[in-house]
Amino acid sequence: MAKKQQSNVDLWLERETPHTRKALENASRYFDANDKLTVNTLEAVYGQESSFGTRQHQRGSAGVAGHFHLEPDTAKRYGLSVSKKNDQRFNIDYASSAAARYLKDLNTFFGKTTVFSEGSATIPVKSIVEREKFVLGAYNGGEGRIAGTQRLAEKAGKNLQLWNDVKQYLESAGDDKAKAEETKHYVEVVPVYENEFAQKSLADKKLKQKEIRKWKYRCTEGHWVTIGGRPVFICD
Repeated sequence: MAKKQQSNVDLWLERETPHTRKALENASRYFDANDKLTVNTLEAVYGQESSFGTRQHQRGSAGVAGHFHLEPDTAKRYGLSVSKKNDQRFNIDYASSAAARYLKDLNTFFGKTTVFSEGSATIPVKSIVEREKFVLGAYNGGEGRIAGTQRLAEKAGKNLQLWNDVKQYLESAGDDKAKAEETKHYVEVVPVYENEFAQKSLADKKLKQKEIRKWKYRCTEGHWVTIGGRPVFICD
C-alpha cells in the first residue's frame, strides 16, 4: 500500500523544535479575545512565509527576510535591529514577537477606522472571522494597500466587510496581477494551514489569555550560515 503523502503542516511540525514552539507560544500572548488569532495562526504564517525557517534567507524587492519575512522598516517599527552585524529577523524569539505584534496591530487597524495618511483609511470589519482575512491580506500586501482596496470596493458598491468582495480590486489599488494573485492565495491558504495546526500541533493556543513573558533572547543550539559574505548564527 502506498505511503500517505505528508502535508506541508506535517513537514513543518517535524521541524518545530521545543525552542521554536515556546517562542511562538510566548508571542501568541499578544493576542486576546478581540481577535481570532492564536499560536496556530503564527505557525501557519511562519510556514507560509519561510517554511519554518528553511527559506528565511529569500529576499524580495522589498528586502524581506528572516523567519517571518518582515520588511526592514516593519521590523524596525517593532524594535528589531536590522543591520549587517545584527539582524534580529533571523532570531526566532524576536521575529515571532514582532510578527505577532504586527498581526495584532493589523487586527486593531481593521477593527475600527484607522487613518494611515490623507485618503488612506481602513473601513471597520466587525466579524473577527472575516477580519482575519483582511489581516492576512495586509500582512502580505501592506495595510495601506488593503485599505485602498476597501475604498475602491466602496465606490463600486461592494460589501466592504467581505474579503471576497474587496479582493476583486487589488489590481485597481496598484498591485500587478502576480502580486494580487499572491495575496489572494495567501488569504486562502493560511487559514487552511491554521486549522490543520489546530488539530495537530502541540502548541498551547490558550496562552493568548496570559501575560507576556519577558524573554532573554539567547540560544545555545543553532547553526552558522553566511549572509552577505558574513557569518550569522541562526537559532534552531
